This record gives sequence, structure tokens and C-alpha cells, in this order.
Amino acid sequence: MLTPQFFGVAVFCLFAISDLSSAKFRVIREWNYVNFTWRNAEIYQKAVQEQLYIPENNIIAGLKYFEGFYYLTLPRMKSGVPATLTRIPSGSTNDTAPLLIPFPSWEKNELNNCDAVQNVQNVEIDPMKGHIWIIDGGRTDTLGSSPVTKCQPKLLVYDIRKMEEVLSYTFPDHVASFNGSFLYDIVLDNTEQGYAYISDNSGRDPGIIVFSIKDHQAWKIRHSKSMHADPNAVAFHVNDVTISASLNIVSLALGPRVKKNNERIIVNDDREVFYAPLSSFHLYSISSAVLRNQEFARNEVEYQGTVKNYGQKSSQSVGMVMDNQGVLYYSLLSINSVARWDSNTPFQFGQRIIAKDDRYLEWVNSFSLDDKGNLTILVNRLNRFIYGKLKTNEVNFRLISSNVGGMGYLYDEIYNYNISTTTEQQFTTTTTEKAAAPALKPGTDQDPYLAPQPASEPEPTPEPSSSPTPLSTSTPKSETPSSLRSSSESTTKGSASTASKRQEVAVFSFLIVGLLFIV
Repeated sequence: MLTPQFFGVAVFCLFAISDLSSAKFRVIREWNYVNFTWRNAEIYQKAVQEQLYIPENNIIAGLKYFEGFYYLTLPRMKSGVPATLTRIPSGSTNDTAPLLIPFPSWEKNELNNCDAVQNVQNVEIDPMKGHIWIIDGGRTDTLGSSPVTKCQPKLLVYDIRKMEEVLSYTFPDHVASFNGSFLYDIVLDNTEQGYAYISDNSGRDPGIIVFSIKDHQAWKIRHSKSMHADPNAVAFHVNDVTISASLNIVSLALGPRVKKNNERIIVNDDREVFYAPLSSFHLYSISSAVLRNQEFARNEVEYQGTVKNYGQKSSQSVGMVMDNQGVLYYSLLSINSVARWDSNTPFQFGQRIIAKDDRYLEWVNSFSLDDKGNLTILVNRLNRFIYGKLKTNEVNFRLISSNVGGMGYLYDEIYNYNISTTTEQQFTTTTTEKAAAPALKPGTDQDPYLAPQPASEPEPTPEPSSSPTPLSTSTPKSETPSSLRSSSESTTKGSASTASKRQEVAVFSFLIVGLLFIV
């Protein structure tokens, strides 16, 4: 539990709305550990013997959807990660723990080959062009005692439909340090002649890197007050794991070009770029007009202008995404929750928790929105991965999805001009959707090369609670689970996962009507 002496006294007032319909989340994929579509059994066995593949050292960190596939990143934070960028088919399937397909190929994921991708934390996909933008940190084994610094940080753009490289750019050392940068997240602002914004989670020199597509050059905007870790938010708990590290700016979210202001429609190419350090309770944004102005990066000096501070969240966050209506979704790590904020409303009054569960939402790391209004959440238990090995007899990774209505921010030309600024009915009660799930086919199709692993005992299904849980800075109690339904019904060998019981958990939503103060 988070102690009062660390967080101070929290003063807030909450009311639950219980007469509107609910957000319904469902587990659509889950793995105990991940494996890959190896070219043959001999190559696979060699990788295992030479420790080029160590199952417990592979973690899924980033998620994006495009044209029938989920694109998953596996940063090479530890040794034994054979591919850092992969994909799996989306849609209904009997295989809820599929093998990962290296993308674009095994060759393009080759370790220590600087012409291939080395360490990918996140990607972004331009849905109009079908281009995937890949940020490659270059360094590998970053959690090891001796990180490998053979390749420089770079940006790659790959045409998914044509399966060919479109762009490659190596960052200069003063923008993304060869030995110290950590390229974390990327958002795109007009891929014709516009910009890509990339967060650098560097411990020494954090900031937002700007890449000009037209000029083919990059620079970094620095702002210590908002992009560095807050000393008051360094230590926190995620279930039984204590996190204590100064972690700087991580995820980014790009605000819409089109937005409402007092019922007036405003179209403005100067968009807000939202961000937060992981070690922070605050949400910030900076104007894209500032980021695009290279003068603010001259001589590597600090930006001295305006940065918006929207106020406090109830916990630290790592993943976030904004839809094309200006609704922000973000994780609340210490309370195992997903929150939502309509940016047309004040931040301190407009935050809502839409899903909360100690078991299913342990470290929500990444989000993806598609063109059908589906929000997909990646849960990866990074808190356990950092401080030790993942247990391969437990479920460690999940994709959890719900239809929330809004499309990804890159669909900004498809703005609903009639949308209400408070779409309450989507996120408010504890009802659970009942739907049939396809039966799994037990067998070796899940993992053609591994011997069957001992299955863990199924965990009991928690009883849903009928009462709302307050938005709090303390760790939630186990009697307040969220509404997540697993679509798996039997054992899958590829993940050694037992999912014979479909899990149902109640979803909670909240309307914040008071301010949260940290004293």
C-alpha cells in the first residue's frame, strides 16, 4: 500500500454514475510466454541451446493495429530476444496464444546487424499510406550489466503493403545519444510534409525529438520541469512489487486538429502534444508549433516558453493514446486501472476510470485504436520483468479490447462534428456483456517445437462487485475487479496457459467532481 508520508493527504470527492450503459472489455489474446514462427526446428533448437532465445527474457511492450494484424514490439532489454518487431493476425481465432511472426522478416531482426532493427520499443502506423514508422534505439541488453552499443539510434519507415523500406534516418549523437538515449514512443503529425515526434526516455538527456519529413533532419526540445522525473513520484507499488526509479518522459499522445470550444468548431494545425514522465502524477502538453521551431533546440538549451500543466492524476502512467475526437486513454499503474479524459472538459473534473482490476490490468503498457472504434490494451507485467524473471507458468501478457467509438488520432479528417463532449453512456456501470467464445483446439499447433509445459492451476474467478471504487492513490483491494472477459476456453501449449475458465470481471467508471490535492 502507498504510504501517506510519501503521497501526502489526498482530498477528493467522487460520485458514481450507475444508470448508464457500460464499457465492455474482453481478453482477446494471452500468453504465459511468447514464441516465434521459426523457419525450422533445427534453427529453433540451436537458438535455445545457444541462449539466443530465452523465453522469460522476452516481453511485449508496444502495440499497434493495421489491416488485419496487431504489430507487437519486443525491446531487447535482456539477452535472448530473437526478434524485436513482430505481428500476429487479429480477428476471431481459436488460437489465443499465437506464435509471433518477425516483421518484416527474420533477416530484418538479426541481432548485431545495424542494417536490421535492433531494439524497438514502439511503432506508429500511417493508416492512409500503410507505412509503419519504427524507432530503433540501437542499444541492446539495456537491463544487463554491459549493454551492447554497436548500432546507432535510427528511424525507419517501411511500406507494409509493398514490403519495402521507404526511409532510413540515423540520429546525430547530440539528438539521440549513441550511449544514453532510449527512444520510447512516436506520434505522427502530417506524414506528407510534416513531422514525427519521438520521446527520448534518456536518464541523462530526456526530451522530445522532432523529425522533419520534408527536410530530413532532427532536433530535440528539452524541458526539465515537465520531462524529468518528479522526485515525489519515484517510488510506488504495483501489486506486490515496489518500483523505485527516476523514470523520465515516456508515452506521447497527439491532440486533434479539429476540436470544440464553447460549441464552436476550431481547425488548427498547431496541435497539442501530450506527455508525462513515468515518475510523475502530472499530465503536460506542448504546442506542436513549439516543437516544429528548430530555434528552440539551438545549442541544446532548455526551452523557456509555455508548457501546459493540466494537473494531477491519481497514479503514475506509462501508456497513453488520444482518439480523433480528443479523448485521451491512459494507464494508472499503482491502482491497476485504465482512465479516460475528454480533453474538451477540465482535466481535474473530467477524468474517469473505465476499467480496474488487480489481476488482469497489472501494468497496462500500451494502447491502440483502430478505424472501427476498438481500443486494444496491452498488459505486460513489466513491474515483474524488470526486477526478475517472468514466471512462464503464469499469464504475463494480455491483449484486452473494447469498442469505445473513437478512431485513432491519425483519422483526424473523420471528425464527428455532432459528437457530444461528454459521451457518458459508454463508460459507467458494472454490467458484463455475455457473448459466446470460440473453443480452443488443444494440440501442438500452438507451438510446434516445444514439449508440453506443465499447466498452472486455474485461478478462481473473482466475484464482481456492485459498488464503485473511489479514484485513490492507494493500491486497490482485490474485491473490486473490472469487467474483463477471456475468450480462451482451454489449454494452449505455445504459452503453457490454462484458460479453460472464461473470466468475467466487472468494469467501473467514475466521474471526478472534486480536485485531487497532494499535500
